[in-house]
Amino acid sequence: MKNWKKEWLEIRRALRLEGSFVQNSAWMFTSSGLSILIQFLFFPILSRIYSPEAYGLFGVFNFYTITLGNAMTFGYNQAFVLPDSRREFTLLLHLSFRISAAIALLVALTVAIAGHSILDFVDQDNLGWWIHLIAPVSLLMAWDRIASDWAIRNREFKRQTAVSTSVTLLSKAFNVGYGLMVSASAAGLIWTTALQHALRAWSYLQWVIADTRDRLREKVSWRELRRVAKKYKEFPLFIYWGNVLNIFSGALPAALLPLLGFGLESVGFFSYSVIILDLPMRMLGSGIASVFQQKSAELHRERPDELRRHTLRLFRGLVLGSLMFALFMWFTGEHLYAFCFGEVWREAGVAAEWLVIAYFFRMITSPLTVLYTTLRKEKEFFLFQVLLTAVRAASLLIGALYADSFIEMMIIFSVANAAAYAWLTIRMLGMINQYRSLKSA
Repeated sequence: MKNWKKEWLEIRRALRLEGSFVQNSAWMFTSSGLSILIQFLFFPILSRIYSPEAYGLFGVFNFYTITLGNAMTFGYNQAFVLPDSRREFTLLLHLSFRISAAIALLVALTVAIAGHSILDFVDQDNLGWWIHLIAPVSLLMAWDRIASDWAIRNREFKRQTAVSTSVTLLSKAFNVGYGLMVSASAAGLIWTTALQHALRAWSYLQWVIADTRDRLREKVSWRELRRVAKKYKEFPLFIYWGNVLNIFSGALPAALLPLLGFGLESVGFFSYSVIILDLPMRMLGSGIASVFQQKSAELHRERPDELRRHTLRLFRGLVLGSLMFALFMWFTGEHLYAFCFGEVWREAGVAAEWLVIAYFFRMITSPLTVLYTTLRKEKEFFLFQVLLTAVRAASLLIGALYADSFIEMMIIFSVANAAAYAWLTIRMLGMINQYRSLKSA
């Protein structure tokens, strides 16, 4: 009892301490919590405007834009918290913007020249002319991520909360308005995604980050860019490809279900079940992982003996919170979806009940994976992503051979994912214990 009282007093003191890990996490949790609340208020409306088929087409489009958007910076944006010098960070910043713009241009030219041939090759003609928006929307996603990581380095968590909440509310209102007044097709979902990332990136650069113009106008030479690119080469070699594989394999069902004999309706069910399950994942990502990344880098540099204790304390909290969410979804998913979103979405709720098994382990590990960057073990994390991609692809192929329904396919996919993330959990706990032994020695 005394230990609980002591911890509560420490948390209260930390909440009042300007710039502390607890206060920064509280601001980001507030932002994520408000965004989740807004989305929960809008989901019952959107699910009655847009059909599973519309969400299915949007899921296919999202598969390409999310994969490309998260990979466009070659992972250099994830190194923003590491440099001690202002100049080195500026070089990383310019490098990220230039690489993402160059890749977007290359993709746009490729699509303009061979777009129809690409659609024929992947057997996704239903995507149609939306393929031409993949490059620009992916670029907006990449710049959104760059601006967000820039704000994290500057510890602008309070301003991020205000901007992120406002953008979420505005984009969801646009989503509803487009569906009611223009068209209840996938177009409303796609244009909303573009608007959200554009608004957030612009707002961060305009209002959240104080030194935007000076940094972006600062002159850099190609020689300096090559030097910093070489110094942080682990990020394009491992973080970049790891991110590509993680996003790609996570969205594989959206791309493969139609090819395996399941229609766009099944893609819509999968996309909607994942949208709900991803809400706490995004909350952990923006509310904990972003702050923990900055804090772990600081502890590793200045107070390495405290890193293990800080990590294990966070791990215990993640287990408790993830377990509560997983049990809630396991027992209520089907009925929750049918009641909140309409009877047509009941099957998505059943899928969510099974997928939450894998998401339990993902929620535990997701915020802690930044340790691989902090401890410079990027290669090991990349190898895990290779393993995870193989597991996910194999589970879908096995499902295609033996599953008789969409739900059976999701059961196989979830169990395989859960096994992979359970192994990652064990590995990270071992890694942090090994870290303590090395520092003690």
